[in-house]
Amino acid sequence: MKAMAYDLFRDFWWLMFPMSFMALGAFRAWLNYRARREVIDVLRDLAAKGQEPSAALLAQLHR
Repeated sequence: MKAMAYDLFRDFWWLMFPMSFMALGAFRAWLNYRARREVIDVLRDLAAKGQEPSAALLAQLHR
């Protein structure tokens, strides 16, 4: 059993790199989603109060 795990690691060690890049990409996509959601929540609150959003806030939405 131990030799099998060693053989798998020895043969497929290079898969760590694409898998870590995929995980990093998914994490960055999640962070972008959260940032956009926060901007939309602020815009929704401003609309409920009847206020105009700032240009900087709208610029964040279009990034």
